[in-house]
Amino acid sequence: MTRKYRKFTREEKIKAVKMVLVEKKSQMEVERTVLGKKKCTGTINRWIREYIQEGEENCFKKKKGLKKVEVTEDNIRYEILKKFNAFLDKEIKLNSNSLKNSKRNIQ
Repeated sequence: MTRKYRKFTREEKIKAVKMVLVEKKSQMEVERTVLGKKKCTGTINRWIREYIQEGEENCFKKKKGLKKVEVTEDNIRYEILKKFNAFLDKEIKLNSNSLKNSKRNIQ
C-alpha cells in the first residue's frame, strides 16, 4: 500500500508561512486549514525556518545535486580520525586472532 504525498507549490508554502508570521495564526490552525491535517506534523515549522533562513526570494527553491561540504580544518580532522579508528579496529582484530592462534599452537 503506497502513501500519497501532497505536493505544495512555492506560492502555497509562502502563503502558509505568512499566515503564521504576518496574520499571527497558530501553526496548528494553519496546518489544519492548508494541509488538511488533524495532527500537527511540524511541516509549517520547517517551512518557517527555511523562509527565515533563506529569505522570501530564495526559499522553497529546489536545490539540485549534492550538498557541497565546506572543507574546513575540523572536517579534515574528523575524516583523519575516522580512518585512524578504522585502522585501529582492523589491527586489533588481526592481533587478537594471531594471539588466539599462537595460544592454540602452544597448547
